[in-house]
Amino acid sequence: MPTSFGQVIPVTGPNLGFPGTISRFADRIVVARVFTPYTGTNNLSFGDPAVLIPNATGGVFDSIKDFVAHSVANAGLVASYFAGFAVREVQSALTYNQGTTPGLQQVGYYQAGQMSEVAERTSGTVQLSVGAPSAGDQVYSRVLLNAAVPAGTVGDWETNPVASDLFTLTGATAANAGDTAITLTATGVYVGQVVSGSGIAAGTYVVSGTGTAGSYSAIVLSKALTIAITATTPLTFSNLAALPNVVARTGFVDANNVLEITIKSRDAA
Repeated sequence: MPTSFGQVIPVTGPNLGFPGTISRFADRIVVARVFTPYTGTNNLSFGDPAVLIPNATGGVFDSIKDFVAHSVANAGLVASYFAGFAVREVQSALTYNQGTTPGLQQVGYYQAGQMSEVAERTSGTVQLSVGAPSAGDQVYSRVLLNAAVPAGTVGDWETNPVASDLFTLTGATAANAGDTAITLTATGVYVGQVVSGSGIAAGTYVVSGTGTAGSYSAIVLSKALTIAITATTPLTFSNLAALPNVVARTGFVDANNVLEITIKSRDAA
């Protein structure tokens, strides 16, 4: 018998479609720039979160996955460099995955050096790795792996962080504006985590620590404190970058783990 490529669509729960699809006809901004990864063999898959790396000629796009893998310092830049998601389009010259079960989704991509399109303000579909969102929930992308969250990968889309991915500590020894070294019992803290809080400059991450990773007795930040902190000053550590003005459009995640998100405002140039 011939193989059927059709699928039964549940009346009450149709799938959302392929990652990288613009899902609403309202306001939208899509920008084309060359995809220029640090590692030339890395691709920008449709629906992947992308960053805009500035330069003198208008900038280039890169995937968050490639951007963070290139340098731990880039973990602190993801939120400020975030551009949007790679838009799905026809790529007839590329070879798609072979041996896939009929009916399963296949994801296309942009290769290094190709002109790529990224949706910078709109609603669209992306592949959710971790989370069970409700409408309006903050959307994140992972910058540091966490053994407690095996489904999370660097440069993915996530919601609803677990406690070991996003947490707040107090108890630091008093430190002054201009200091980068902080003494505190840093349970759960690892090099590469993004740091935020009062006195913490945007884009700060953990450079190093004293003692055993996950239970440091002191840490060094990538940027100097902007104001003095005390033992009661809360410091927030995260394995995830909160993507600015990006939220879950609905709480529905389909059978392929595709979620509709909304980028409420354009942060890339």
